[in-house]
Parts: sequence; structure tokens; C-alpha cells
Amino acid sequence: MSRHTARIHAFNLIFQFPFYSDWALNRLDEYLESVDDLEDYLQAAVDANDKRFIISEVTGIFAKQQELDTIITKYLKDWDLDRIAKVDLALLRLALYEVYHVSDISTATAINEAVEIAKVYGTDESPAFINGLLGQAVRQNA
Repeated sequence: MSRHTARIHAFNLIFQFPFYSDWALNRLDEYLESVDDLEDYLQAAVDANDKRFIISEVTGIFAKQQELDTIITKYLKDWDLDRIAKVDLALLRLALYEVYHVSDISTATAINEAVEIAKVYGTDESPAFINGLLGQAVRQNA
């Protein structure tokens, strides 16, 4: 499985956060069991490195969600987090976590991956919105 595909699995979990008031990290184990069942569909093996990456991303974002949401809110103009599409919010959290907390992923890669995933899962406006907000956050916090 590519890092891109593993990132999509992490995104799918992060996307679920707002829909469960009791979301807990034990849901991660349930999800990872289902990932094994998807190997044939994905035509890719889900190895230990893939699982470690997914777990690291999701647990890190879960732990840093308040910090990430503060950064996002800082760059919203006349909006709040509740108005952002849940897909966009999940991708912003994912990219900002990678930018500020994952040293082996470049800023350009984190932003590009978020934009590319937004093209598939978001609205027509999602890629530009995500790119713009991430660009501001990175430029002003560099």
C-alpha cells in the first residue's frame, strides 16, 4: 500500500471525529481490522508499516485536535469550524498535523496530499479552500 493510500485511510478515520461525541481510539482497532478485509479491493497489502502510519496519524491528530482547530480558526474569515465541510475540516487537520508534528513529511507533500484527496472527496471548492488556508497558515507560522 502506498503512503497516499494509507493517508486516505487515516483521513477516513479523522473524518469520523465530528460524528461521534464519544469517539475513542478504540474505534481505530475496529477500523484497522476492516482494512485487512479491504486488501483484495485495494489490491495492496496492508503491512505493519502502513498500520503504524495510520495509527500515528490518527492518534496524533486526536491528541492535537484542539491545537489544530485553533490554527484553522485563526485563518477563517467570518466563519467558524461548524461551517466548514467535514471533509475539508478532516483534511485541514491532517495536513496541519503533518506540517507541524511529522518531521519526515515535507510541508509541500502535506499540502499537496490534502489538496489531491480533496479533489476526490470534497466539493469543487474544497481544493482551493484547503490550499489557501494551508498556504496562509504555513506562510504566517514559518
